[in-house]
Amino acid sequence: MLLPMKSLPQLRRWLRWPAGLLLAVLVGGLGLFAVGDFGLTQKALNGMESRALAGKSTRADKWALRLLYGTLQMGGQVTYPQAAQLLDYYCAGSGDTLRFNAQPLLRHPEVQQALQQRKPGITFRHQAAAGPFYIARQTDWALFYAFDLLYIRRTVDQVVFYDNYFFQPLARRSYTPFRFGRLHCKLNDGLIHVAYPKSKPFIAFAKVAMPLERP
Repeated sequence: MLLPMKSLPQLRRWLRWPAGLLLAVLVGGLGLFAVGDFGLTQKALNGMESRALAGKSTRADKWALRLLYGTLQMGGQVTYPQAAQLLDYYCAGSGDTLRFNAQPLLRHPEVQQALQQRKPGITFRHQAAAGPFYIARQTDWALFYAFDLLYIRRTVDQVVFYDNYFFQPLARRSYTPFRFGRLHCKLNDGLIHVAYPKSKPFIAFAKVAMPLERP
């Protein structure tokens, strides 16, 4: 549908606002990436968490969190593409199973070790203990952001990888650390449901042929 000519100047003026906001976010984001924010982002997140725990989240909190998650999705397209895909599905998905390509996982040396040791799963964050699961010797941030705990199930000729994506309760105070250049912060995992209350849990699933055992 063609717009009347007299509405075009109004449309241009209206578009200046989101364009200006986007430019400010991009320029500000580059600045924060380079020099950090001296704890201001964490302070703001702490305030949102406190209000959410008290059941007093504001509309501004909701939109600020949506902007944050949207920024993580856009920025992750370059550095953490698989994590960005999962976060996008997490925020807007309907709860359907998300199938992903697991071939690159089979070439990952830590995954190969987990398979050889027949572990039931792997965590890509280096930590002191994780039950019966294989622990990465060094944190792989790209895979840690994509898979909090990647379960592994072996059959005779196949390997099944899967991860359960659900909303952690705010009161559990489960945090994910984020690092973007000099900007560091930790985010309560339960805040995602404040930003996207209609999102549903889902399972990320992949099935690949079993690699040949080395002699």
